[in-house]
Amino acid sequence: MATDPLKFLYESLRTRDDLQKLVNDCEKESLHLEFKTKKNRSYGKLDDSEKFNFSRALSGFANSDGGVLVWGIETDQNEQAKKLKPITDVAEFHAAIKKSILNSTQPVVDNVLLDTISDPSSAGSGYLKCLIPASEKTPHRAMVAGREYFKRTTEGFYKLEHFDLEDMFGRRPHPSLTLHLELRSRPGDDPHEELHFGFINLGRGIAKHVGLFCQFDQAIVSIAGVSGLTGLTSVNRGRPTVGYTDNAGVIHPTNIVNFVGHAILRQQVKGLPVHVNVSWFCENMTKRLWEGDVAPEKN
Repeated sequence: MATDPLKFLYESLRTRDDLQKLVNDCEKESLHLEFKTKKNRSYGKLDDSEKFNFSRALSGFANSDGGVLVWGIETDQNEQAKKLKPITDVAEFHAAIKKSILNSTQPVVDNVLLDTISDPSSAGSGYLKCLIPASEKTPHRAMVAGREYFKRTTEGFYKLEHFDLEDMFGRRPHPSLTLHLELRSRPGDDPHEELHFGFINLGRGIAKHVGLFCQFDQAIVSIAGVSGLTGLTSVNRGRPTVGYTDNAGVIHPTNIVNFVGHAILRQQVKGLPVHVNVSWFCENMTKRLWEGDVAPEKN
């Protein structure tokens, strides 16, 4: 189970109800989330404003920490989700956005994901979600947004200054670690399960000084032992906790999971998902956080 927080956010938006919840909760735009509406929702072709906004979002998110752009949500003056505004021909809009990726930035942003979310109120209408990953080929120039370079902050997109560009052009390839978790049940009457921790380096740089810190729900889980990890429960006020650090080894950029160890767990009821709160880090990568349920592996 991969635990990329950006991918998790993207995949959590599956239906119109998921988008409506953003509106009901007055979800605010953030470092990793942006809402946009289409100027003319009656057709799917791109207007100049859509070309500008998508080009700027590609540049800004790719030059920063990545993000999710959702088309079809109107915001208020506080940049909070206010109302759903579905696009009449969302399939045509999807095709137009996909085609525009090639000429929206220079260089092209790789591995952009696009998917439509249908609106049951009208056949063919819906919304478009876009996952724009952090890039290792920075800086990306927004070719349809004034040929400027953008970056993302909690306040929105801003144009990069000359010193920002100097830093990016001189930047070495960075690692990008995705955490991989597998909950494996022991056979027979053994009451224990094993939560295995691994990393995939999706960046272009070698990951050094890798580490993680994982906490469990004290009322449900107890730690019976560890392998390759360090038990930290006694120094975390009794809350079941494990950690991992490696200051000697490295993780190379591949699509292979590098397992680093596992925790032997005992739950009140064996076979249920395990809730975890985990952070991980390495040299030249911002610390990443993920909280969620890890379902048991199927035999």
